[in-house]
Amino acid sequence: MICCGTNAPMQHNHDKSGTSAYLELSLEQTDLVYYSGDRIRGALIVHVAAPVTIAGVELRFRGAARARWREIGTEGSRKTEVEHEKEEIYFDDRFCLWGKVADDSRWESREVLNRGRHLFPFQYKLPDGIPCSFEGPDASIRYTVHGALVRVSGANIVTNKTVTVLRDLDVKKDSEKKSPTSRHILEDHAERTFSTTCCRPSRVSCSLCVPKRSFVPGETIHADVQIHNMTMKKSGVCRLHLKQLVTYGESHCRPILLEELEFHEGMRPGQRRQWNSLSMAVPATCPSRLSKCRVIDVRYCVAIECQFSDSVLYAAVPITIVTVPERGIIPVRWSYQECVQDYTEGNEEESSTDEIFRPKYKFFEELKDIRKDKYFILKLRQSPGIKRRLLGNEGESRADSEAVNESKA
Repeated sequence: MICCGTNAPMQHNHDKSGTSAYLELSLEQTDLVYYSGDRIRGALIVHVAAPVTIAGVELRFRGAARARWREIGTEGSRKTEVEHEKEEIYFDDRFCLWGKVADDSRWESREVLNRGRHLFPFQYKLPDGIPCSFEGPDASIRYTVHGALVRVSGANIVTNKTVTVLRDLDVKKDSEKKSPTSRHILEDHAERTFSTTCCRPSRVSCSLCVPKRSFVPGETIHADVQIHNMTMKKSGVCRLHLKQLVTYGESHCRPILLEELEFHEGMRPGQRRQWNSLSMAVPATCPSRLSKCRVIDVRYCVAIECQFSDSVLYAAVPITIVTVPERGIIPVRWSYQECVQDYTEGNEEESSTDEIFRPKYKFFEELKDIRKDKYFILKLRQSPGIKRRLLGNEGESRADSEAVNESKA
């Protein structure tokens, strides 16, 4: 492939002049899922019903992160609103599959493409260490393959495909040294005080405990919750949440609700309750920490919310979503599944101007904890049959030793 040497934006227009030609982009990887460092192999197929004069055939590979957000602040007594937009390009390569390009990146050739089916095979190596594909509200990391039939006059005939690029995150190779171990118990406690008419303050408290830190998509999160309502007010619904925390730029954070569990309809005054092993499954989602991306960052947390008339009692613990199960858990069955979040809901501008794309992530449909099997094996070692054999062996050894002592005497 010959590099065209320009990164000018490609037109996304279909043929409107009546020329019966169209493009088809065929990739070997049918699920369109790749890892950083993989090779994208395929072919650009040009279907022509009648001879057409073109400048050439072009292929483009592009990977970039984009984010847009607003920050509201105050300047004196005046409220200010600043809109930010950032883009980070990881690669943007264009190649000439057919035709001739001059040094100044202009097409020199005038080629006649005859009637029929024309096949242009290609392969492209993705750079190592690029971040994982991601789609969020006003933010994305996308990797696209564009094909174009460059016309001598008029709009180009184009086609494109967006692919998912993944990167494994293993908790055993976690680069964040300050993070606790995967089996570290995570706890948070919250307390809120309310004023009363009798001048004696009353309070409500809650605690949240998650037995470990790292989870893979498809795994179940178990949480222990305790709430003590020492007020004269009844609370609203108590909920357990799994949240995705998207950071735009340096500090602007936006929480996104992934899963929700209503575990109690309301705490009565003076009531104290405890729930053990509230369960919630992790959906197909992006792993934590978009490594080497300076535009977007992704974290996760498990939180509880208890609504009151004038405030919210809230406690949360951070967790890490990884792609490799922790030691002792064996994946039995897994597949690539599309993320289920719909970020375009209520955002008509985003949904109308951008193509809706849902990345695919590794989702573990069945996991086996071999640590439990080891526990049962240890238990079986103390079974009655083994105990009888052990007692028999001890009796035989005693008889042998007595016989030896008698012979010595």
